[in-house]
Amino acid sequence: MNSEAGAPAVPLAAPAPQVGAVPARAAGEQVSLAFADADGAARWADALPFATVGQAYEGLVGQIRAVTAAPFSARERATIAEVLRDPAGHLHTELARRYAGKPQPAIGREREAADQAITLWQSMWELYSSCLKPLLEGDSELAGVKAKLLQRGLHVGKQLVLVHGLARRVLPPSLWQELHAYYRLAEMLDCAVTAVSDDATPNAVGISCYSTYSHALLLALADPYAMSVRQIELADRWLAQWARKVFPYAQQRETEGPVIVVDLDGASPGVLLASAPPSATPSMRFGYPGKLATSVRGRLKRLAGGATPAELALGSDPSVEQCVALLSHLDAHWYQAQRRDDSTRAAIDACGGGVPGAYFRVAGRTFDRQDPLGRLSYANSQHLATLGALTDYDRHKEDAERRLPWERLEGRYSWREAHVTRAAPTQHRWFLEQLVVVRDEERTRLGVVSRISLGPDGELDVTMKLWPGSPKTRAMRPFMTAHSEDPPVPSILLAETQEEPASLIVPPRTFSPGRTLRSMDAGPERTYKLTRLLQRGADFERVAFDES
Repeated sequence: MNSEAGAPAVPLAAPAPQVGAVPARAAGEQVSLAFADADGAARWADALPFATVGQAYEGLVGQIRAVTAAPFSARERATIAEVLRDPAGHLHTELARRYAGKPQPAIGREREAADQAITLWQSMWELYSSCLKPLLEGDSELAGVKAKLLQRGLHVGKQLVLVHGLARRVLPPSLWQELHAYYRLAEMLDCAVTAVSDDATPNAVGISCYSTYSHALLLALADPYAMSVRQIELADRWLAQWARKVFPYAQQRETEGPVIVVDLDGASPGVLLASAPPSATPSMRFGYPGKLATSVRGRLKRLAGGATPAELALGSDPSVEQCVALLSHLDAHWYQAQRRDDSTRAAIDACGGGVPGAYFRVAGRTFDRQDPLGRLSYANSQHLATLGALTDYDRHKEDAERRLPWERLEGRYSWREAHVTRAAPTQHRWFLEQLVVVRDEERTRLGVVSRISLGPDGELDVTMKLWPGSPKTRAMRPFMTAHSEDPPVPSILLAETQEEPASLIVPPRTFSPGRTLRSMDAGPERTYKLTRLLQRGADFERVAFDES
């Protein structure tokens, strides 16, 4: 599936022997079965050493592959797959802590954990797929569980969509070919709408082959590469309840809204179109998201009216603000036609580094907490004078140039957005909601990373939302009382435009309502009273203010 997916785990130091553990093995080494039936598999899984993630991964993947190759009956193999699905889910939770949402390109343990998660679910998929040939040949033992067997295979495929989103990796075409084939088989065997139970998904409603397939399609359509880890997890949880609202029809229906079109013979996910295509092939399926949009928009309206997320079956853990942001994102991707692209091809330079990095690239000098204006002490000035140096010496500039190089990116560029790529290797590691400085041929601008993914060849694909205001650096000192001496902080002032009022970019945890910052730059002293948090990014805050 993924060229990196089969990479073996890095062997761990030999631990003390544990019940059910499988020692680290060389690549390609055959693993012996640790059990003879489903009951034995359950006992073995209970003893799996999850405290050591690498050892648990080696053991579980080794046994999944051994079961796939063993001469079990198809029904027994399917039952064992059901037993092993639960520890696979638990292991993936542990792996996700290491790789989910990390800066890209991933390195070291992060990349290894993502490789392992993909291999884990791919192995589970191969185990379920090994039961399909007997099913097609009319194995009588599988007749009563065909719907559940196919639904479980579709669920594993959906998990692979989830894993790739969390790892910021582009989904390979082979994954969609396999998912489409599973659903087509469910149609052929007349069990696409048959309801099945699934104790491992407690929040699920109306589980079936078609709802699980729609779940995978809608999760991909939501563009997880533009979502935080928390948003991906919430969307996945909500879709367990909502996916059944979208059915993949074989025939087009009359509708005034957009339609989700998917080709079962293709190698790509569904696409949202303003209207159905004029001609359709027998392999096309059509999903109508009107009911889903009504549900999403209804919740947005009730949240605005004071309802709590728990009252709307969104869970008790997300905040109202989190739910509003995610529901708005989902509505845009599930029911709103794509806007016209007015960008042009261009090459730009980009740099990260948080607020200090942006300060350096906008001002042309580093921020000095001791003296933001770059003035030197008498002793340092005398020392530099003996060397014939300038008194405006920036002692940290050379180091900043090494740490914060401009990175050349190419792609589509407009006033509001840049959608650019760079082939491996890259100079920076990029992450969602990261402050970014962009330089074109005419100006320097600020923005935020709004989407990021990594292609199979390591190509970085980044979308940046750009702010319209012209940036100017400001060295600020928080308002001091008689008992405090807060250090200066770097900030960047975005000038007012016809589109937006002026705002300040400040380091994380700087904002509190009513806090006052004083400018330390040359010229008349100005004060900025912070009034409202406009945006909280991963390494910055953007705030509104009153100036005096």
